[in-house]
Amino acid sequence: MKDFAVIGLGNFGATVARTLAGLECRVTAIDAVRERLDLVEQQADVAIHANATDRKFIESIEPSKFDCFIVSTGTDEHASILITLYLKELKAEKIIVKANSPDHARILMKVGADEALIPEEKMAFKLAHSLARPNMIDHLPLTAGFYVVEITAPEKFIGKTLSELDIRAKYGIQIVAVQNSRSGDLNLVPYGLYRIQESDILFVIGKGEDIDKLKD
Repeated sequence: MKDFAVIGLGNFGATVARTLAGLECRVTAIDAVRERLDLVEQQADVAIHANATDRKFIESIEPSKFDCFIVSTGTDEHASILITLYLKELKAEKIIVKANSPDHARILMKVGADEALIPEEKMAFKLAHSLARPNMIDHLPLTAGFYVVEITAPEKFIGKTLSELDIRAKYGIQIVAVQNSRSGDLNLVPYGLYRIQESDILFVIGKGEDIDKLKD
């Protein structure tokens, strides 16, 4: 079982803590405001009322024991920077921090964060992509313009086999899985004889511009 510590239980931190607990991970929840701990106390394995900007407190929880720390201190950027610095110095294995701006994110990375997230920016990015590509359900950016994308089956694909569509040659993308949205059945790496159904969700990998061709 993975062991996580969530420092700061505003909307973001509390949601992360509850979700991790629901995924059967061990969660230690930490906040300086008692009322926030009440929101996750039933789901968390350990709830600690403490000020995490106190280095002695960070030392006391032995950061090296945890698989990952998630730090979310809201608008208090100084607190998140200080906590990240202490965690890094005390050999925390992985540190993910909620940032408020690109500048804040850069500072967090400088003092030791493994990842600095700007949730609002990520949501805006997803929204823009879903508006530009109406059949896109979700996507995961990889690197150098490549994405794993979850899309509803284009109308022109329905009733045809993967061999007939010859998607890799025509579009430069690869279908890595197909899921039936009604039954939930998942077909990983489907064979060429698989026939696309109207209820199918396609998981494809490729460059953004090649995925756009699916709309043509």
